[in-house]
Amino acid sequence: MVKWGNVVIVLVLRVLLALTFLVFGAVKMIDPHSFVQNVSNFQISPFDRAPYDMWLAYFLPPLEVVVAISLLSKRWLVGALLISAGMVLAFMVAIGSVWARGLNIGCGCSAGTVSLGGYSTHMLFLSGMLGASVYLIIDHLFSSGKT
Repeated sequence: MVKWGNVVIVLVLRVLLALTFLVFGAVKMIDPHSFVQNVSNFQISPFDRAPYDMWLAYFLPPLEVVVAISLLSKRWLVGALLISAGMVLAFMVAIGSVWARGLNIGCGCSAGTVSLGGYSTHMLFLSGMLGASVYLIIDHLFSSGKT
């Protein structure tokens, strides 16, 4: 028996997560050259220099959009959820690294169009995204994908 409260929670989390990836991915795709610089600013080897900064900057936004579409359509849902959790963890590690090293950079999340505030706000936002991804993965595993 499907509990309607859980169905609503799952739907809301999927849509919010998808919209976040869709918006941030699409905005970065509009100006990929700026995102290359944002990637390089993190100073995480090997992505702090060419060609690796370009590879990541040109690969990541379309992946975010594909994950968003998969979350909305439920096509390849498990893969999208796993990639979502993996990307969010990678973002958290990258931002945590910059924060710990005292670098003052923009995260590059939205190519400068949206500010999420400081690093603590970024980490809180990403923690919510990770929590949503994990919740959806667990729900899918234990509900046999009925929601």
